[in-house]
Amino acid sequence: MRFLVEPRKAPRTPKNEFVLLRADQDKQLHPALRTVIATQREFASWTPSRLCFYYLDAVQVGNHRVADKNRRKPQMLGVWSIATVAQKPAGQRDYVVELYGGRGGLSRAAEGSGVSMEEVRVAVAEATDTSPDIHSVKIGKTLLVWNGRPTQSGARVAQPVLESWSLLGLRSLGIWQTELELAPQWSQPLVGSFRVEGKGDLAKALKASPIRFVGPLYRGGGGKLRFRR
Repeated sequence: MRFLVEPRKAPRTPKNEFVLLRADQDKQLHPALRTVIATQREFASWTPSRLCFYYLDAVQVGNHRVADKNRRKPQMLGVWSIATVAQKPAGQRDYVVELYGGRGGLSRAAEGSGVSMEEVRVAVAEATDTSPDIHSVKIGKTLLVWNGRPTQSGARVAQPVLESWSLLGLRSLGIWQTELELAPQWSQPLVGSFRVEGKGDLAKALKASPIRFVGPLYRGGGGKLRFRR
């Protein structure tokens, strides 16, 4: 999901480390957000933000492999990030506001490695012939509910999906540099509705945004998430 955050109400970043990036200065700005700031200039100074959820069969954290015995219960990793300019090394690099993990061993394994991860409650009801997918995620005081389905048209993904973030570590470990490399097989647009409830920081940011663009959905393949300092 892509949205915009008002700078005065944006989540805090480490002082002197990162500067919020204006939407009209973001060279990687998604076309959906670019259309908003082109027609509503009052949002040009707002900061681009993203919320992504990854559902994985298993996650490797150091020497520890996290997986559920029931293959129908994948591991969930969530990332809320905002667009920033890092001072050292200089350049555009998204800053991770929060990492989320579904209930299980993932959050414990991450924190044991010095990475903060909030445990959240996830429920997924898969689509049938008469009903759409329903994904709900409870994050503190925020409830997110997606009600929809992928379109029938999909496309093969020819190139890996690459993401890079900065993340504040636990126990005075400083800043982690994080790279995510996904090699999905398919990409599909999503159609449906998205609902935000609650009074948490994430809920407030999503409700205030002039746009909440959802999609696409990636399927198949694998990936790697690396943390380094």
